[in-house]
Amino acid sequence: MGRELEIELPEPLEPFLLPMRHKVARGGRGGAKSHSVAQILVAEQCGRPLLTLCTRQIQKSIKQSVHRLLADTIQKLNVGYYFDVQNTEIKAYHGGGFLFSGLQDHTVDSIKSYEGCDRAWVEEAHSVTRNAAEVLIPTIRKEGSEIYWTYNPNDDGDYVHDSFVVKKDPNAKIVEINWRDNPWFPAVLELERVQLKAINDDLYEHVWEGK
Repeated sequence: MGRELEIELPEPLEPFLLPMRHKVARGGRGGAKSHSVAQILVAEQCGRPLLTLCTRQIQKSIKQSVHRLLADTIQKLNVGYYFDVQNTEIKAYHGGGFLFSGLQDHTVDSIKSYEGCDRAWVEEAHSVTRNAAEVLIPTIRKEGSEIYWTYNPNDDGDYVHDSFVVKKDPNAKIVEINWRDNPWFPAVLELERVQLKAINDDLYEHVWEGK
């Protein structure tokens, strides 16, 4: 068994440390959504053996997944001795780890191999179709299991946004987080933000403000 690991998160995301079936983080670039979820999941793995499915609608190669982000997070938190980072998965020496797969090609039968997962993380969740979500959600069924959804809203009709935010799912903790909520927002992104705001306000509102 591992140990509990202390991590630092932007304040709006601190509620994600508490149990909830669905944890939804929405917002524009620079809010540290993905980096924060990566930290939470790595820290959980250090404390107990959990199996996490990392997924998105389309993933044609491991490069399109959050594999690199998780590997970098493991190094950043100095917990490499807990993990075996392989080319297509990340194993935890005390059990569990991270699996990576796209949702597009899965059916109700083919996704059954992930029924043992304790967590799922759906990146770019605005792209997930109703069919894919309705296949995934009942598959992650273990007692106390949780599903993280991270995305920049694209349209009110997107399945994830409509289901959790618009319809206010009572089993979901919804957090809106943008660049100004990130205390570690880097100067290089601040330059890009200001430049885009100066030339295209509508695009700026989507990219940086999550509109």
